[in-house]
Amino acid sequence: MSQTLPMIEVMGSPAQRGQAHGEAFRDLIRDLVAANFEDMAQATRGRLTKTRVGEIVSTYKGPTRDYAPDLFEELEGIARAADVSVEELLALNAFLELHDYYSEAFAVSGCTSLMVPGTTSGEGALIAQNYDLSSIYASAAVLIKVKSERAPDALFYTSAGILGCAGINAAGIGVVINNLVPSDAGGGILYPFVIRRVLEAVRIGDAIDAVVAKPRASGMNYVLCDENGEIYDLETTAREYEVICPFDGPMAHANHYLTDRLKPFERRQWDQRGQSILRWGRATRLLSSRAQLPADALKDMLSDRVNAPMGICRHNEIHNGKACGQTIAGIVLDPPGRKAWFTKGPTGENEWVAYCVG
Repeated sequence: MSQTLPMIEVMGSPAQRGQAHGEAFRDLIRDLVAANFEDMAQATRGRLTKTRVGEIVSTYKGPTRDYAPDLFEELEGIARAADVSVEELLALNAFLELHDYYSEAFAVSGCTSLMVPGTTSGEGALIAQNYDLSSIYASAAVLIKVKSERAPDALFYTSAGILGCAGINAAGIGVVINNLVPSDAGGGILYPFVIRRVLEAVRIGDAIDAVVAKPRASGMNYVLCDENGEIYDLETTAREYEVICPFDGPMAHANHYLTDRLKPFERRQWDQRGQSILRWGRATRLLSSRAQLPADALKDMLSDRVNAPMGICRHNEIHNGKACGQTIAGIVLDPPGRKAWFTKGPTGENEWVAYCVG
C-alpha cells in the first residue's frame, strides 16, 4: 500500500470534473459508501438505518443544491461514474453533519487545528490540522487538484466521493476545519460544498461570506487564511457564528466552542468534552513553547502523542474496548507562499509531501 496520498487532476465542466473523480476512485467510493452506512448503523445500535439516513439527508439536498448548483452537478457526475445513487453519495458528503445524530462521534473523530499569524504582508503565516476520523476513511484518503476557468486552481484533501475537506487555492486562500456539534443543527448546506466555495474565492472577504452568508446543516470551525496572512477562525452553529483571530499570537482549536456566546449551543457528550479540551490545551502549549514556528514545527506538533490514544495524533488503537479512530491525514498550508504539505496519517509515520499551487 502506498505511503503517500494518491492525487488526481480534474478540469472542465462540473459534470466532467465529477466524471473524472468518480472514474478514478470508483472502487474506493463504492466501498466507502457501503462502509459509511454500516458504520453509522453500528455506532447507533441500529437507530440510524439507511432509510433514516435518507430522511435526514433529504433536508440537506435542497439548501445545498441552491447554494452551489454547479457543485451539486459535480456530485451527480461522481455518482454516475461510481455507479452509486446521488442520495447515497450525498449521505457520504454529510459524514460530519450526520455525527449530530449519534452520540459516540467524539470518541472516534477529533481534528486539531493550528494557526500561526505572520507579518502583515503574510510572511510566516501558516494554518494546519490533523484530520481524524473512523479508520474506515483511511484507504479512501486522496488529494484532488481542480483546474477551472472561472476560479483559481485549487488543491485539497478529501475522501474519495466527497467534494472537499480542506485545502488551498492559487489565489492564496487556505482553509482547515474542526467539527462541532451544535443544538440548532437541521436542514441546510453541507460542509464539503462550503469548502469548495471557499476555495473558489480570490479575496478573504468572499471566503468568509462563503461560510457565513447562508444557513448551514450543522456547526463547524472554519480556519481561513489569505495571501496577506489574514487568519480568521469562524466558529459556526447551523445559524450563528462568531469570529476569533490570532492577533495576539498563535492559536489552536479542537472540537468544542471557545466563544462565550456559542458555548450554550454545545451538544457534545459530557464524557467526551475532556478529550477535545486536552487537544486544544496541548496544542496551545506546544505553539507557545516555540519562538519560531516554521512548517516543520507544525508537522512535529501534529505528531504529538500526549493523552494517547486520544491525543492530537491517533493511531486507531482500542480505548475502553472501542476503536478511538485515527489521524487519516496531516495538513500544513502556507497560503501566502501558495504551498501545502500533506501526509498520509498517522502523522509522523509517513513522508510529508510538498505541493505548490499556482
